[in-house]
Amino acid sequence: MTTAVTRTRGRPPVYNPSVIWPQVLEHIANGDALSTAIKRLGPDAPSYVWAKTQLRTNPDLQAAYRAAIEDRADALADDIITLADTPPPPGLDGPGLHAWVAQLKLRVHAREWTASKLRPKVYGASVDLNVQATSISITAALEQAQQRVLWAVEHDMTDPSDTGREPPPGSVDLQNNF
Repeated sequence: MTTAVTRTRGRPPVYNPSVIWPQVLEHIANGDALSTAIKRLGPDAPSYVWAKTQLRTNPDLQAAYRAAIEDRADALADDIITLADTPPPPGLDGPGLHAWVAQLKLRVHAREWTASKLRPKVYGASVDLNVQATSISITAALEQAQQRVLWAVEHDMTDPSDTGREPPPGSVDLQNNF
């Protein structure tokens, strides 16, 4: 591994971003999180705070990081297929097999969730928000509500405890509707 640190006695280390970032981005593209990718560089690796500061201040690095994140989502999706195709270990049955399957489901679910957050347009749950019904009329609903209020005023229905009277036309009887 190439060292990217120049250490001097008593001073904090000076990191060379042109050496550090290609390695970090490669680890991210292969499925690691930023913190894990930095830890993989070894004990002389920069801190997470250093990496986040670099990302905030360098637009070119931000673009490369976004590309690595998209590659990470694809790598996680590939991992899901690999995990799903994994046969159970030989001789495993009963509670042991159940525990192995539960662990495998958890690993698959974690990768699904992460991939859906990293690339929601590709791996996220699609939600259709299109309204197909055209029979909804807000104007008509407001007119009906206004008619019910006028009917209630005309029939002196200002006392809510008075239930002996006939409800207004077009209203729903909530007391006997359940």
